[in-house]
Amino acid sequence: TGGFGHSWITNSNGDAKFNPAWNAGVSLIYSTKSNFGLGVDVKYSAEGSKVKYSTGVGNGMINTTNTINANYVRVPVKLIYFFGDNNSAVRPKIYAGPSFGFLTGGKTDVTVNEVSVKENTKDMVKNFDFGVTAAAGLNFRLAPHTWLNTDLAFYQGLTDITKDNNSTQHNGNVGVNVGLLIGVGK
Repeated sequence: TGGFGHSWITNSNGDAKFNPAWNAGVSLIYSTKSNFGLGVDVKYSAEGSKVKYSTGVGNGMINTTNTINANYVRVPVKLIYFFGDNNSAVRPKIYAGPSFGFLTGGKTDVTVNEVSVKENTKDMVKNFDFGVTAAAGLNFRLAPHTWLNTDLAFYQGLTDITKDNNSTQHNGNVGVNVGLLIGVGK
């Protein structure tokens, strides 16, 4: 599976800008009933935020851009409901569940009036992130036991990710994911 979207970090001071996010990995779905399934993904997920703000007046204006790149191995566990039956050409679905994120690295770039300072994101962000994910999508039958999987997913972090005790911040992202599912068994 792979996906592209927008990520942010809550409670960031300033004007939030579009921050491209992407993920790639594998997905496993187990289903003994035609309408219910349990899924788990293991994927590399590039997340973070981009915020711009200005302080001062006139010639004393200070323009700052804070770009945080945080890379995770993310493991969402999903309870899935499939609409329709197994013989349908298109099967809508919804899912929700917890998501566990393990920080692998990233760089933070703080630019003040065109002077840039880079830091290791691991110095500012905690190594573990926990939250919830939810999505809606469509599965398109390509062949017997083979589906093109598409969904629009939302993630909201529930744990404070910052090592700074003076603020509380959470990850968030929304994106479109596409994958190929190959059925094994009946």
